[in-house]
Amino acid sequence: MPMIPDTTNPCWRRVLTSESDLSGAVLATKLLVTRLRREVKARPGALGPKIAELRDYFEKNTFAAKDIALF
Repeated sequence: MPMIPDTTNPCWRRVLTSESDLSGAVLATKLLVTRLRREVKARPGALGPKIAELRDYFEKNTFAAKDIALF
């Protein structure tokens, strides 16, 4: 299983503030990232907690760990 980067890693900010392609990700990851992107766009100050939420998702759902490589 790939190591899950710390919340300070720039990959989290990059994935939540960009429109990068997630076509290779599992559906659950696509849905979560899409929702988090929308929430961050509406409230940029919420980026920190949204990064934590995304990282927690990967900690709890090892089936999606390969998706981290897309970030």
